[in-house]
Amino acid sequence: MNAPAASPAQLPLFPFSRRASLAFLALTTVLAPTFSSTAAAPQASTIVTLAQLREVWVHDLRTKQLEPILKFYAPDAVLLHPTGERITGSAALRTLFQNVMATFNTDLTLHSQNLETSGDLAYDSGDFQETLTTIATGAKITSKGSYIIIFRRQSPGTWQIVQHAWTGAPPPTPSRQNTKNAEGAPRSVIGSLERVQPQIGDRP
Repeated sequence: MNAPAASPAQLPLFPFSRRASLAFLALTTVLAPTFSSTAAAPQASTIVTLAQLREVWVHDLRTKQLEPILKFYAPDAVLLHPTGERITGSAALRTLFQNVMATFNTDLTLHSQNLETSGDLAYDSGDFQETLTTIATGAKITSKGSYIIIFRRQSPGTWQIVQHAWTGAPPPTPSRQNTKNAEGAPRSVIGSLERVQPQIGDRP
């Protein structure tokens, strides 16, 4: 006599599915840190690169390296003054930095608070401190404030500044005898361009 066939309910459904699921979960648990580390490595490398760019930019400004500092900026880069003025494009930036380097010495220091990347964009935001020395008179002006630099990855894989903004508190109220000399005192080496800006003819 033939034995009765087992009903569908009695047959094991995908007999290896439980075992395969457990194996898959174990594999993903082991590999997840590897995938995470692999994804994080390029971002960490980019952050190191951008931090180095910031330090070189400061060095070039302090030592008045005009051509090297201009290479940090994209052709359509915009620099925003504390006054709201916009300096746009390579020609205007060249004139701007030429005037600053000819007028002032600076000991500018940047203290980054946030440096993050997302795709082809990155930003560096923090605080600055600075003592400006007017070359012609030796007068010194101390200032501090905040900055933000926005970078864009260019086609060769390099990074350039596309937006650069500064804010700063006005200088302390001078004593009466120094009021005349302090009039129009700049807030920072970039803010100092408020005084030389009328010479810039390439602004939009």
